[in-house]
Amino acid sequence: MKGKMGNQKTIKVKLTLKQTKCWDAFYNPDITHILFGGAMGGGKSYIGCLLLFRFAEWVIRKFNLTVTKYPIQIGFMGRYRAVDFNDTTLETWKRIIPPDQYRIRSQDKEIIIKDKVKYAFGGLDSQEAVSKFSSAEFAVVFIDQAEECDRDKIAVLMSRFRLQINGVPLPYKALFTANPANCFLKDEFVLGNDPKKVFIPALPRENPYLPDSYMASLKDAFKHRPELLLAYLEGSWDSLEGANIIIKDIWIRQASEVHLSYVGRPKRVFGVDVARYGDDRTVIYYLEGTDIKDEMIFGQKDTMYTAGKIHIWAQEKQPDMIGVDVIGLGAGVADRLREMGDNVLDFSSSEKAQNEEKFRNLRAESWWKTGRRFAEKDIKLTWDDPELRREMGSVSYLIKNGKIQAEPKEDIKKRLMKSPDKADAYIIGLHTLDHAVVNKKWAQLDAEEDAEALAGANRYTGV
Repeated sequence: MKGKMGNQKTIKVKLTLKQTKCWDAFYNPDITHILFGGAMGGGKSYIGCLLLFRFAEWVIRKFNLTVTKYPIQIGFMGRYRAVDFNDTTLETWKRIIPPDQYRIRSQDKEIIIKDKVKYAFGGLDSQEAVSKFSSAEFAVVFIDQAEECDRDKIAVLMSRFRLQINGVPLPYKALFTANPANCFLKDEFVLGNDPKKVFIPALPRENPYLPDSYMASLKDAFKHRPELLLAYLEGSWDSLEGANIIIKDIWIRQASEVHLSYVGRPKRVFGVDVARYGDDRTVIYYLEGTDIKDEMIFGQKDTMYTAGKIHIWAQEKQPDMIGVDVIGLGAGVADRLREMGDNVLDFSSSEKAQNEEKFRNLRAESWWKTGRRFAEKDIKLTWDDPELRREMGSVSYLIKNGKIQAEPKEDIKKRLMKSPDKADAYIIGLHTLDHAVVNKKWAQLDAEEDAEALAGANRYTGV
């Protein structure tokens, strides 16, 4: 397709079938969020830049805008890192948009189109960069390679969808491009079912405008990493999780369908991850077997408060054992629980692994063991919590000095922008299960309650 801008140059547009679907979705009033891509070479940056330019032209025509000293800001385009946006996406913009149609104010990070409207651009890699949008008003947001970004920072941009021109709201649109990754995009677009959010996969073999050597080059570059080939050539959102992730997301999702049998009732335990710092949370999971049945979550409190809450909850749930992370404040919580008569197991992630030759510490061993159990369908988990699933499916491993070690918690926290407290609590709960035995006192009470319930039912039915 071609688009004429007055007496200026003509943009010659060649869209693939998938790019055309993305174009149509962008102008569909029933669709507000679009994820386009899912593999290398699908023409992601190209369609994003083209759509934003055409949208700017549409706004100018619709509202009959004229040249002004202060062009209306209508949206934002960027990547996680500003330097990556400048080196890739912005270069794509320069390549396909005629230079006489816009000007770039690098200092202010603005692309001004025909001196009538403008886009802010840049990176989301600093809080300062995100904070400047707190008072902005947008109609459209384009995030290139959005799998690199944190959901909370993107949410700040989404909250700016309130632009009106002459009192008329604009159609608000969010366009994301991405390669496969275990991130919020997978939950919201690939696995989600919100009709306003669509995923349009695009593969390199569907792009006829790539050079003939492109596919061969990719295969040669990643021939030693078959999971990367599946992701980059076939758009597989699950394959990358096999690269360096301990627990694959697909294993976690399949765990809800697992059937486990027990002799008698399953063991009942608490897994407790105690908040260490101000923004951490104390997470307590109640497990029956491997399945989470209930949770208690609160912010950082002193040890007496935390121990008291756990002890009272234990009187209700009657766990056979309580596993507590004793690093930091957790040690005081565990000691106080013992003083109150609870059966407590200390979990110290830095202590030696049972298999010292294979694992760096207990934390690595516990995570690895959990991953194996998920893979072997030895875990039933029906607790539906995307945050827990994402935390568990985000921890990587490496082999150093011949031993497996889990990704440091500090690194996970930097990447997720929060501590993986839920995942840690569940791992502690599973570790505690291995050491717990059914409490005879609780088992007897359960049996008596079951007998009373049966007797009551028999009286009611006359049996």
